[in-house]
Amino acid sequence: MGKRYRRLRGDTAYYPFAARTHLRARQRRQARWLRNAGVAALALAAALLVRQTVFRGGQPEAPQAAGAVAPIAATRESARVSVRPVAATADALALTQQADAAAHATPERAATPSPQQAARVLPQYLALYEQNPDLIGWLRVEGAGIDLPVVQTPGDNEYYLRRGFDKFYAVGGTLFLDERCAVTPADPTANWLIYGHNMADGTMFGQLTRYRDEDFYREHPTFTFDTLYETATWQVVAALDTTLGADELPYYTFFDAGTKLEWQQRVDAIRALALYDTGVEVQYGQQLLTLSTCGDRRPSTDARFALLAVRVEP
Repeated sequence: MGKRYRRLRGDTAYYPFAARTHLRARQRRQARWLRNAGVAALALAAALLVRQTVFRGGQPEAPQAAGAVAPIAATRESARVSVRPVAATADALALTQQADAAAHATPERAATPSPQQAARVLPQYLALYEQNPDLIGWLRVEGAGIDLPVVQTPGDNEYYLRRGFDKFYAVGGTLFLDERCAVTPADPTANWLIYGHNMADGTMFGQLTRYRDEDFYREHPTFTFDTLYETATWQVVAALDTTLGADELPYYTFFDAGTKLEWQQRVDAIRALALYDTGVEVQYGQQLLTLSTCGDRRPSTDARFALLAVRVEP
């Protein structure tokens, strides 16, 4: 095509016939490519939607909870009754100031269960553990639509951020325990931290923020989280809203405490942010559990919502 025709449109009478034919053929190819790309994108979106809704985002069905601990009866008074705590361990290893500041450091103590530990896996979780050895427990929160496996991947903490339990892509990911946590009965960390997406469709931790409402808490003061080795019931201690980087002692850096004073400071810092008073007191040596999600569903937000709970005997 000569320089004299470069600025002419393809439908002008002065445009050479051969050049006009070539231009229109190119336009048709581009239209076909865009159409095919659109169809492929719609097919992918439909497949992801079917996977998320019909196939639970790659999550397994709840196992038969043989011997599971039943939740404490949900009444308005049950939130304030005295409960018998389950001790964690004696003094655990202390976090250094550097570990507190680095919210995503790689731990040395948390590890994949050994074959010896696998031999002690509860019968109801053995089949799932054999299917995926990243399984570390199962979380059930009635009223919040949570009845899901929890995984842990030391060395790659966010592996399941966008993967289902089957390890294929899933927009909701899988609930995962922070790599710095250890749940082995012989030597657990003082606080276990579980992350989950705040999904708009209510899956994963999409309904966890219902605990912002005190009335909802009164109706659901307890939930269950079983590790591979033990079943357990948990009493909600505090529900809180915060922002990344806003707190001197943020909940998402609390895993262990070297002294009773440090432990108490950590718990007090979390309870100071509580949205309401549950009336539940915790003592040094009790096993703690924190559920964490985004404060709202915009992906760029730094807002966080968390639920602090303590292990109790029903």
